[in-house]
Amino acid sequence: MTLSAKAVYDILMGSPEIGNMMNRDMIFMIDVPEDDQQVLNAPIIRINEINDYQDGFASNKPFSVSFSVQIDVWAATIEHLSAFRDTLDKLMSENGWGQYAGAMDKDPDIDLYRLARRYRAVQVIHFN
Repeated sequence: MTLSAKAVYDILMGSPEIGNMMNRDMIFMIDVPEDDQQVLNAPIIRINEINDYQDGFASNKPFSVSFSVQIDVWAATIEHLSAFRDTLDKLMSENGWGQYAGAMDKDPDIDLYRLARRYRAVQVIHFN
């Protein structure tokens, strides 16, 4: 089973729409290296796993796992974030992830706007 942050990273890296919107070298898992936290590198994306847990059981054995991830996007304008929100929601939905929470703010540390989107997916598992 692939880690959820890696699965989402692969979705974003393989997306022509995301590739047209930004430099794919600015897509990160877990953290953004300090050297890359610069306004001139925007837009920047970070993917973090929020949680995962076994949630489906039969005969006392799990058969599914729920995953949650957060995708943060930093950009220079709110309009740019709006385009990312729509693209991410569509792309994630097409890949079996449902959006369930979101926020937007201004990051004072980097002087960029930040969009935060949370997505959830369920994966069937088979333990031997």
